[in-house]
Amino acid sequence: MSRHSLGRRHFLAAAGGAAAVVAAGSTPALAAPPAADGGTAAAPAAGSSPRAASAVRPFPLTAVSLLPGVFRDNQARNSAYLRFVDINRLLHTFRRNVGIVSSAQPCGGWEGPDVELRGHSTGHLMSGLALAFANTGDTGLRDKGAQVVAALAACQARSPQAGFGTGYLSAFPESFFDRLEARTDVWAPYYTIHKIMAGLVDQYQLAGNAQALDVVLRQAAWVDQRTARLSYSQMQAVLETEFGGMPDVLADLHAITGDSRWLAVSERFYHARVLDPLSRNEDRLAGLHANTQIPKMVGAMRQWEEGLDAKYRSIGENFWKIVTGHHTYVIGGNSNGEAFHEPDAIASQLSNGTCENCNSYNMLKLTRLVHFHAPDRADLLDYYERTLFNQMLGEQDPNSSHGFNIYYTGVGTGSFKQQPSFMGSDPNAYSTDYDNFSCDHGTGMETQAKFADTVYTHDDTRLLVNLFIPSQVTWSEKGVTWRQTTGFPDEAGTTLTVVSGSATHPLSVRIPSWASGAQATLNGRPLPAPAPGSRLTVDRAWRAGDTVKVSLPMRTTIEPTPDNSRVAAVLRGPVVLAGGYGSTRPTRMPTLDTGSIRETSTPLAFTATADGKAVTLDPIARTHHQYYTVYWTTG
Repeated sequence: MSRHSLGRRHFLAAAGGAAAVVAAGSTPALAAPPAADGGTAAAPAAGSSPRAASAVRPFPLTAVSLLPGVFRDNQARNSAYLRFVDINRLLHTFRRNVGIVSSAQPCGGWEGPDVELRGHSTGHLMSGLALAFANTGDTGLRDKGAQVVAALAACQARSPQAGFGTGYLSAFPESFFDRLEARTDVWAPYYTIHKIMAGLVDQYQLAGNAQALDVVLRQAAWVDQRTARLSYSQMQAVLETEFGGMPDVLADLHAITGDSRWLAVSERFYHARVLDPLSRNEDRLAGLHANTQIPKMVGAMRQWEEGLDAKYRSIGENFWKIVTGHHTYVIGGNSNGEAFHEPDAIASQLSNGTCENCNSYNMLKLTRLVHFHAPDRADLLDYYERTLFNQMLGEQDPNSSHGFNIYYTGVGTGSFKQQPSFMGSDPNAYSTDYDNFSCDHGTGMETQAKFADTVYTHDDTRLLVNLFIPSQVTWSEKGVTWRQTTGFPDEAGTTLTVVSGSATHPLSVRIPSWASGAQATLNGRPLPAPAPGSRLTVDRAWRAGDTVKVSLPMRTTIEPTPDNSRVAAVLRGPVVLAGGYGSTRPTRMPTLDTGSIRETSTPLAFTATADGKAVTLDPIARTHHQYYTVYWTTG
């Protein structure tokens, strides 16, 4: 089975924990779409349109603090891992690649010395360190990131001596790109290059590391030189192999430098076979490797923001609607076996290999970008909330001091949160410190570091409260600090209090679509009841001690699948409930008596009867180290 079509997992040897790339099963390269002419791959001149102004903007991570709760607990475990990990082990393959002596012990998984994706985790590490530093202020994390950047700069400087192009920086030789351009078998070299470049950009933007910008601009110049020499058809053939978020990071460099060169280079990564149908709002996703596509859409939104035409925005927004409306499981994730399938195929596509966590990491990035330009659309943050609280919060093992995570969040009968067998790990384990690096190990380092990034957004006047997470935000331009106190989702509501300063501005609190009967008070006085799927807006002169309380009643609902109305999941508000089966794996989908569902004295803990036997129902994010089921036969 080709790694270019259905996923990465088939190309790692699982036996004995080995991490070698498997050569068997290669398929011929996909044919490139015919070029309209014999021109070069150089993109059309970057559009002259001004940067698209967003309706709302994020607060910097330095302005938002997580308060005690499950999100801060996850963040703390992740930060412990970021402090612990030995950078010399991850830098080993970079150094060896350019002839720098390294005696460090090699890493395992996809960072093994013979694995063709090696190097990507170092990019994720740089991003995770930068995100965690920005949000926590831990200077040790900043300093560790600076050590990684300095080491990579030294490797980059040695590239010409190693026979590589000026600016080239990777843990594998430049010959991988010769193979890519010749359409001989190679994994995904631009995927790794993107992760390195994105990590360097994060180090510059979030940790203030000027050297990181110098290194990434040299790398970008190498990308420009490498791709400029290809014809359009040659470049389109290259784009049949996963290339991560190259358009995204190049758009970021345009934003940072103002140099239109980088926006033009980003356009070379326009994958016409996938993106043209989406520009027409056509769903041709079936059979495509899901996480190969999602970063392209993040890139399209960023390219539009940086001045390219409105087609790019349409691509990103059309994809979002297609995926969330027709390819998404109840927890917010998508894909089965890493691939998209036919629209609305949910009940027919249930397994322990659904909902790759990388996919949801990138879907949340895309959702956030769309929200910036459509802040009052309820569907965006309803989706964000469901995915964050069910899948992303639950990808981490709460029993691990280093925040180990998983690759998939299965929703099939008898799923179990564990590393898949192709990672060569203990079948009942999450990730480990060094032995099973993967893409999801990498995105986990970022996800668990940036929970604060979308809780609040703002425009010139409004403070938008988007998510119900214990936290504090300082709006420096207004001179006011707000604190959000909540036990959500155990508590069906939230409290917002001005803790310092005074300011006149609208406070706009999201009222989820699931929250029928929501109520609110200001300093104990009732406010008009807000409608579900709207915002509660209070515009006044705020001063310290002012308090807005919002109640968000939750109901237990049954959500059927689109392709089989008798197969359904159970939710309490936005929280997906999983049936726990302990050490016994159910072999067929249980039949749930929906009328038997009963609350217990523990918040969000329920009992029910399935197949005539008692079963517990708990939030999927809290379901660990046991077999479980998310979908049931009902009716």
